[in-house]
Amino acid sequence: MNRSTVACLAALAFSCATPCTAQPDLAFPKEPEREVKLPGRGAFTGARLYAPEGAGPFPAVVLSHTCGPLRQHIFEWAQRFLAASYAVLVVDHLGPRRMNTNCGSFNVSVTEYAQDDVTAMRHLRSLPFVDGKRIVQMGFSYGAMAGLREASEGFRAKHLGGERFAAIISVYPWCNQQGGQAYRDHQWNFYDDTDIPLLVLVGTDDDEADPRSCIDQAKKNAARGMPVELTVFPGTTHAFDHTWMGDKPFTERQGGRTVTYRYNRESVEATWKLTLDFLARRIGGSGTR
Repeated sequence: MNRSTVACLAALAFSCATPCTAQPDLAFPKEPEREVKLPGRGAFTGARLYAPEGAGPFPAVVLSHTCGPLRQHIFEWAQRFLAASYAVLVVDHLGPRRMNTNCGSFNVSVTEYAQDDVTAMRHLRSLPFVDGKRIVQMGFSYGAMAGLREASEGFRAKHLGGERFAAIISVYPWCNQQGGQAYRDHQWNFYDDTDIPLLVLVGTDDDEADPRSCIDQAKKNAARGMPVELTVFPGTTHAFDHTWMGDKPFTERQGGRTVTYRYNRESVEATWKLTLDFLARRIGGSGTR
């Protein structure tokens, strides 16, 4: 068996890890934009690449969105990272699959989001202005659930070809199944073998993704010496970084329950401060604050 055949088989194994679906063309740009233009309240389609002026190499961030489409909050985080001298690759998990949303149906699995993130990391490594040893993932809700899995040694070995990010930030994820609920693949994400520096950020008032299992698992893993850090924001809901909500709560019916979302500026600013501090300690940061 020649090298090209081995490489082909390895690529096939990566793309068809359970569940087995065709890996889409995620259409990652090679040339970076130097400024983040906010798309407004509407949904946005298409991956975006940003980098500061200069040759670098810069540390880089893969931003992984929620079960919904790309929204403005993702690009607001991209703005912050770009201003702090990080390269940023925004992943579009749904547009290349010709989907408007993944919420409710969950036709794109958490594992597939994780595989997309690793494909993004590989793309960043190929770019001369990126420091390939300092690429991190920051995910939100469904993308954060993928990040939890990416932090697991066993999950990476089984589904991601052993590829690893330098650090991971998971913001309002659903961590693990709570008692009394039917098991679904996307409800079990925070494993017992975290070996990548992981920062988990959740809110006490999150009534969509119950934070209790995140808190329990983070404390358990940290007590066993794993590189897990946890912050719980008081008075903070799911999707607390969605600026379009302004100061007014937004409610939505999900099945037989009502879920409340509320923008929380204090928690957003605290998230940014904690993220910069975490990355400074774990990967050396970017040298810019």
